[in-house]
Amino acid sequence: MRTATARPLVLVIAVVLLSSCSFFQRPPPLPRHAAVEPDNTEKEFVGLVQGADVIYFPSEAAALTSRAEPAWKLLAALDSNGSTFAIGSDWNPNERARRHYLDEAGKSGAEIMALDDADQIVAEKIVTYLREHRNDKVLVFIRRERLGLGQGIPYLVAQQTKARQLILNPRKSSSSGARLLAWN
Repeated sequence: MRTATARPLVLVIAVVLLSSCSFFQRPPPLPRHAAVEPDNTEKEFVGLVQGADVIYFPSEAAALTSRAEPAWKLLAALDSNGSTFAIGSDWNPNERARRHYLDEAGKSGAEIMALDDADQIVAEKIVTYLREHRNDKVLVFIRRERLGLGQGIPYLVAQQTKARQLILNPRKSSSSGARLLAWN
């Protein structure tokens, strides 16, 4: 008699647990972080960039005076892949060096997106682009405070897509020898 009463109870519990698809879904991947230091090998850097769908770079750290700067290396790494990509930024496009950078990106076939809106709108633009261009990458130049994990743009993008995100954090040269640091 006990098994006759327990069986319907087990079935009800199983139905409740299995009825929600979200029960089986994994949480979205959190962005990886990498410190870009001057002595990184080109191969490591390109591999890191090509392994991500969305690459974030602090806009205030984007020195564009020399093609040896990480921002220019990012453009070269994306261009070397042969696929199309987009560049979004919160830059003032009238600044000469930044305009030149965006012009060069445009010559490589990059779509240029203005990202001077609120964080939720910026995240929505990134997600929309990724959905419409499934095999493309997005390079985002945005201020550091907008890259916060708990509430920033990468967090908002992760809520809507499973895109592989990478936040680059450029560092000045160090005396102990530079290296590429990456962590999840």
